Amino acid sequence: MQWREQIPNVLWTCENFLDKQSFNDIKKKVLKTETIDMEQSNFKYKAHKGRLRDDPTITEPFIQRLNFKYLSLFKKAAPARNLSSTQFVVKSFVPNESYYDIHKEDPKIYGECAFMYYLTDEIDGDLHLPAFDFKLTPMENLCVIMKTGVLHKVDKCSGPRFCITGWSFAPANRLTKNTLKGYERI
Repeated sequence: MQWREQIPNVLWTCENFLDKQSFNDIKKKVLKTETIDMEQSNFKYKAHKGRLRDDPTITEPFIQRLNFKYLSLFKKAAPARNLSSTQFVVKSFVPNESYYDIHKEDPKIYGECAFMYYLTDEIDGDLHLPAFDFKLTPMENLCVIMKTGVLHKVDKCSGPRFCITGWSFAPANRLTKNTLKGYERI
């Protein structure tokens, strides 16, 4: 597993994050899940139901691999069980409609970082960090770790942009506006 520091002390990527069999197993489970539309003034996407975060065959190998990098970056490991929807959630886009406007997460609330794990190759739908003039196009089996507190957005995507994402060090009981809208059902 080879991590590349794309932006010093801000963003790291790892291609072929999981072995092909694990990747295919996760993608197959994700594609079978129902979705909930999530929309506010600054974002629109689909969240996947089925509480995949409660499936240790998905979370444990996944978080274990993240923890190898977390230990070197943050000197601590993330939990792999009893995860909240803030710590581990599956999202996808409505082609040509979904997006995230410019925003940043407060490290005091969300912890040190977010991760994004892409399940589809896309031609757009970039993760965009304007302050660094940096764009990253989603690629199948690519994992990204990004520090919180950094302004970023996600451009509209012409494809479904399936992604597992989370804030691994956010408190498990972290309540967000989305939780109040039934986010814990996913």
